[in-house]
Amino acid sequence: MTTNRGAVLPLTAAQAEIWFDEQFATGPLAYNMADYIDLRGPLDTTLLERALHRLGYEAEGLRVQFVEEAGAPGQIIRPLARLPLRTIDFSAQPDPSAAALRWMRADHAEPLTINDFPLFRGALLTLGPEHHLLYLCMHHILADGFSRALLYPKLAALYARLAAGHDDAALDADAIPAFHHILDGERRYLDSGQVERDRAYWTGRLASSGHGPAPELVSLSDRDPAPGRSALRHTTRLTPEATDALRGLARTGKVTLPVLMVGAMAAYTQRVTGVSEPLLTLPVTGRTGAVTRAIPGMLANYLPLAVRVRPGLTAPQLLRQAWKEVSGALRHQRYRGDRIRRDIGLRTDDRRVFGPFINVLDQDPALVFGDCRGTVVNLSTGIVNDLIVTVLNTVDGTMEIHLDGNPELYTDAELAAHLARFEAFLAGLAALPADRPLAHVGLGAPGEPVGLLGAWDPHAERAGYEGMVERVRAVAARTPDAVAVADGTERVTYRQLLTRAAGVAARLSAAGVGTGSVVAMLADPGVPFVAGVLGVLGAGGAYLPLDPAAPAARNASLLTDSGARYVLTGDAYEAPADEGPTVLPLTDPADLTGTAELPSVGGGLDLAYVMFTSGSTGRPKGAMVQRSGMVNHLWAKVGDLDLVAGESVVQNAPLTFDVSVWQMLAPLLVGGSVRVAGELAADPVGLFAMVAGERVAVLEVVPSLLRAALDAWDIEGGAPELVELRWLMVTGEALPADLCRRWHERYPRVPLMNAYGPTECSDDVTHAVIRAGDELGARVPIGAAVRNTRLYVLSDELQPVPVGV
Repeated sequence: MTTNRGAVLPLTAAQAEIWFDEQFATGPLAYNMADYIDLRGPLDTTLLERALHRLGYEAEGLRVQFVEEAGAPGQIIRPLARLPLRTIDFSAQPDPSAAALRWMRADHAEPLTINDFPLFRGALLTLGPEHHLLYLCMHHILADGFSRALLYPKLAALYARLAAGHDDAALDADAIPAFHHILDGERRYLDSGQVERDRAYWTGRLASSGHGPAPELVSLSDRDPAPGRSALRHTTRLTPEATDALRGLARTGKVTLPVLMVGAMAAYTQRVTGVSEPLLTLPVTGRTGAVTRAIPGMLANYLPLAVRVRPGLTAPQLLRQAWKEVSGALRHQRYRGDRIRRDIGLRTDDRRVFGPFINVLDQDPALVFGDCRGTVVNLSTGIVNDLIVTVLNTVDGTMEIHLDGNPELYTDAELAAHLARFEAFLAGLAALPADRPLAHVGLGAPGEPVGLLGAWDPHAERAGYEGMVERVRAVAARTPDAVAVADGTERVTYRQLLTRAAGVAARLSAAGVGTGSVVAMLADPGVPFVAGVLGVLGAGGAYLPLDPAAPAARNASLLTDSGARYVLTGDAYEAPADEGPTVLPLTDPADLTGTAELPSVGGGLDLAYVMFTSGSTGRPKGAMVQRSGMVNHLWAKVGDLDLVAGESVVQNAPLTFDVSVWQMLAPLLVGGSVRVAGELAADPVGLFAMVAGERVAVLEVVPSLLRAALDAWDIEGGAPELVELRWLMVTGEALPADLCRRWHERYPRVPLMNAYGPTECSDDVTHAVIRAGDELGARVPIGAAVRNTRLYVLSDELQPVPVGV
């Protein structure tokens, strides 16, 4: 039965992975695995201790000591008179069970390290005269999950045989085989041709060749990978009905329950991440012979499992795919996961797992210790680097699901949400008709809102529509001499701005412009353009900005597509050659001295502007935006940026982009000032210098311009003092997290607002506020819905999804 004690033995490959992981870790890792056996009934505690000591004698792998010789790790089986077992009485506590559970969790959190001996500790906790908990904790390097199914029934059997009076000779006849059989079997495998056959299988399955591209690693978290130093756990127990439904689905699909759970987790992961062939991490025993399957020890392997999942698959098709992948993995399970990583081009020291773990421990939790009944309860299956789903049988025949997550990657609320959704997903999968696709299975938990973000403001609806012109007239009545617009060449007050706009409106009205008329504007940014926009709106029209730098043919095409019959041109430009449109000058000397009031023709459902985007086909596509949508968005900017009278906002976006709308108009709603950047818009250093010099409160840039500014300051060794800047908005491109960090290193008090939205929806529909010190993860969020805006978040199958998907 025994191995040569005192000899230095090699480590199994699984042990070596853990040993090296601990050697190079910067702190303790959560490799403790723990269970307790809930014992109800008369218990002979002395007999239990004898059985436990006998278990330690037979299971040599529980009493190995790890050593290092000439830089190489090894292990020595040490004699141990008895496995360490504390006895603690909680029966006097107000709630003995709760007190015992707290103690076990605290003990489990105290790491065992490789240099400890033994790497095992236990405790017999008394809760009452006939109620005990046998707590068992060991380092994962000693044993894997499969070993649990060997050790605990063996312990119960030893208790029964010792109670029956069996001596050591009788026990030796049925003892656990010697530990060296595990090492011998692994050595024979490594010397065999099966290694190359296994390698060929995995590289062929996961890449087009051994040098092909590495598959996409999958996580349900968008945070950066982190070592597993602790774990959060949420648990649910399926009802008998839900359990029976799943077992029925497995029978119908002619697969085992573990295969069904693998398929379900693959489908859930695909729906959450959108990855068409999501990788899972499948723990396997690494044991292929009867002898090794009888020996506790750390031999487990962790393999990538790529289940091809499409929402159009039916449940039977999904189960066949899962069976194909699981059966293939089991045939080639001895080839180590770290070798697979290397073979397919992944770094072996990368802390990212292949994907979420799915671990189905199909074992009987009920044990018999003479007249005492025991139930195995799992506390931890070992280190949690990302996410582990563990499925266990319960005593009453139902199933229990544990969801363990790395707290560096998941919050407690996120884990709870995933578990509730997965449980609901299982129920939906079991109830899905055999000919219906997986896309019909919902992704939200019962009662969880899905797909809809944002709400309607009833106050705004009751208040009725107030147009842009009406609001600016009211501001001008209060502060007529406040600066409204400046462009580096001239500054105009609110009184002067309205006078100019009224002149434009009068000339347009005389030319025939009315409600719904589209008026093209071919001019540079500046005071005249802002006055012209107000004039168009006042006359009842909608403005269409044209790019003076664009080819004349393009602008002519936009005029034709939009149906614009009027064109306002700046002093330096002529309208595209076309017989149709009426051409008017944007400015007229008479506008400066006019006495007419700016009219306010049109209502909320009339057009405010037409903006042409590139279009998904490459052909320009005109978005027609109503006035109510425009004004709602302007007030969203006012509210979220807390714009107030007297503050300056930069207008630097090209006039043909919808961003320019709020930059020109939102400040005017509250008595602020619009600073038109002009040529400075494309000069990152000059733009920020202007912001500093003119004490601007709000600036909006694209990420590429922000990066250029930060790079320039790094090279030149300086940066402007942005004393009055309250907000830096970022839009137009995806915002990288490193830019946020670099900005806040220089300007920690100035928050960023990441804005996102399509032109068709009146510009931005979400705002995300990013402050110094915020944890961003791999991607910067686009935020929540702006006022009076509803966002429908849908999957690729156009099904509503819950938050976080």
